[in-house]
Amino acid sequence: MPRLSRRHAIAGAALLAAPALIGRARAASTLKISTSYPNDPVFAAGRVWYDIFLPHLKATTGDQIAIQYYPDNQLGQEADIANQVKLGVVDIMLTGSSIWTNLVPEFGVFDMGYVFKDYDHMRRATATPAGAGLQKLLLQKTGTHLPAWGRNAGARNFMTKFAFSKPEDLAGKKIRSLPSPIVTETVKLMGAAATPMAFGEIYTGLQAGVIDGLEHDAPTVLSAKFYETAKHFTLTRHIHTPFGAFVSDRSLQKLKPDVRDGLLKAIQQTTDDQYARFAALETAAEDELKKHEVTIADCDRDAFRERVRPLWAQFLQATPGAKDMLDAAQKTESA
Repeated sequence: MPRLSRRHAIAGAALLAAPALIGRARAASTLKISTSYPNDPVFAAGRVWYDIFLPHLKATTGDQIAIQYYPDNQLGQEADIANQVKLGVVDIMLTGSSIWTNLVPEFGVFDMGYVFKDYDHMRRATATPAGAGLQKLLLQKTGTHLPAWGRNAGARNFMTKFAFSKPEDLAGKKIRSLPSPIVTETVKLMGAAATPMAFGEIYTGLQAGVIDGLEHDAPTVLSAKFYETAKHFTLTRHIHTPFGAFVSDRSLQKLKPDVRDGLLKAIQQTTDDQYARFAALETAAEDELKKHEVTIADCDRDAFRERVRPLWAQFLQATPGAKDMLDAAQKTESA
């Protein structure tokens, strides 16, 4: 456990150096932003988004909103924070879409392997009426807004303690998956022993041998220093999940209409700016991982895709409300 304590100490020190509070003391409203991502201003998706957001918020609301920023699970694990957003205890959560699948099963369409070939494909699909339908459903079921569909820091790949290239190589290997039933099933179909685990437990899980690896994007692997305990990054590129600022409706209703509109506009502008930034971030992170003696290798993606595709029909049978988005994904595959 000493290692865990040191990481938390580092995160706390970094937070003091971060622009954690903006706005003057007389600001009309103070909003809490929570994220599970580390407080790395270069490679952590949450912090990169947040730093882009600050000037946009200043431009659209002036000093009418102050922000308190809590990275690195400081307010709790993601599943707990999602519920706090519902209640308005946490105002904004910066995260990928996967954690919301537990509350809105239709969001599981983004967690199935190989539905999208890349993030441009994902963006085209979410720009259709199917994307707007899921945003409406999120609000209806959880009282949470998703003002804009953003891209995550990169495609989800496998970071492991061993090398592999085909599904058979994963037999018996314990791979951490998001605590989302669809992500867990996707990893299982890819051939591994899927092991759901909260993000904050991954590092010690690798250290202790509880897991043999994880699936995540390169910038997150780098910012969380998972390369210290695993040295193989395999480009499975199995999932391209959206990233966004998930906003509590209860929090929005407390704001004056003009301030509310300014906040939502700032979030939309930030998400657009972040999209281009994250594309470059993924490549830079992979290059940086190589400097830490991580081997980056390709694999037989066609073999993994064939193993995962049967999940699509199974998922739609259990969750027919996701059909529009899956149809949109198939119709927008070509630009």
